[in-house]
Amino acid sequence: MRSKSGKGTVIARRRVLKGVAALALAPLAMGFGARPAYAADPGDAPKLGTSDYTTRLVLLGTTGGMTWWPGSNRASNSQVLLVGDAMYLIDLGWGSLARLAEGFNFGHFATVDGQRTQLELSSFMANMRAVFITHLHMDHLGDYPTFLEIGARAGYAEKQPLIIIGPGGRGRLEENRSGYTGTVLQAETCNPPLATPTPGTKMMTDHILQAFAQTFNNCTHDEGYPDIPKIIDVREIGDPKTIPWPAGFVIPDPTRPWTSDVTCPAMDPFEIYKDDRLRVTAILVDHYEVYPSFAFRFDTADGSVVISGDTGPDTRGNLQKLARGADVLVHEVIDDFWIKTCYKDVKEGDPTWPLYHHCITAHTSTADVGKVAEQCGVKTLVLSHIAPANAPVSRLQLAQKGFSGKLIVGEDLMEIGVGAPQGRAKA
Repeated sequence: MRSKSGKGTVIARRRVLKGVAALALAPLAMGFGARPAYAADPGDAPKLGTSDYTTRLVLLGTTGGMTWWPGSNRASNSQVLLVGDAMYLIDLGWGSLARLAEGFNFGHFATVDGQRTQLELSSFMANMRAVFITHLHMDHLGDYPTFLEIGARAGYAEKQPLIIIGPGGRGRLEENRSGYTGTVLQAETCNPPLATPTPGTKMMTDHILQAFAQTFNNCTHDEGYPDIPKIIDVREIGDPKTIPWPAGFVIPDPTRPWTSDVTCPAMDPFEIYKDDRLRVTAILVDHYEVYPSFAFRFDTADGSVVISGDTGPDTRGNLQKLARGADVLVHEVIDDFWIKTCYKDVKEGDPTWPLYHHCITAHTSTADVGKVAEQCGVKTLVLSHIAPANAPVSRLQLAQKGFSGKLIVGEDLMEIGVGAPQGRAKA
């Protein structure tokens, strides 16, 4: 992997990064093949997030796309930021919770009559403070229903209500580029005028709880689960009561044609969350038809991490404003060679045209991502949301072109330290 000196340390599985300190994480320092079931020793701590860096970013899932990629077992997009012992989860693509448990789950064991056995259930999510959702696509949300239920047993909201922040409702369907004439799904409500084909984070969460009502109710009545609706605090970006749009922002008119200038207008970053550990700001990025789609910046005493979310390369300068001078920019990427090969000679009207058009407008290629990172002035560029997931690392490394900082090709369960090692703050 190509790298250049810069602020921050990467603690990576298997791979020692040139110019970057690395630590083998057993048993996580295994290949992507068969893994032993995680079994902690008595009183053992998680294997990730235990370095001497107070602020650490762990990549949980590093691929994107609503598909499975042959020859790769990367989980879908997700990452967790740790500031001291506090945890903040960003996106929940499918497979990401298994990675979260793999890296952080631990237990307490006892030996009775010569037999080793686990004691109480683990609660490795007890320090989870907030969840942030960049946009409402399945490769960022696939594990969200599982998180709501199983995560409650794993301890989230044990100390304080869990804050969940995500986009509000879109307000209208996307443009029908494919000529689709089938069923348009509706999120129904008891108030028919509020039914919508484009629910936001709050309605989506309510409907998940309803759809899984049988198992949620069973778990509360039969297994002692907490009252989940009362321990989560769902907030939508753009809701004037919780996270209002910044002054002067014009909400796109659903009755008029939308362009990227309407759904991703030039704007300044605005605060969406703050506590004693960090401040989070957001800005719109251009995921083409998918509005609203956000990038997030996390500022801590040690430095700053920016998550681009899904976006094309032109955000009207928004990402550059948000990420200016950040220590780490985690940016999505799509393999330029794959696009040119897979969609060679495709024409408008062909069955594959809509997906091709999405790839070239709603995502950032290896040919462009380095230039974007350079414009942002960041120290380290981490490639994630990699599509296709089986793209060779050598081709992904071409993203270094145009970028003078450190390039890291992300892998599941890669840990990145921000700032200087100084010991962890206590929650």
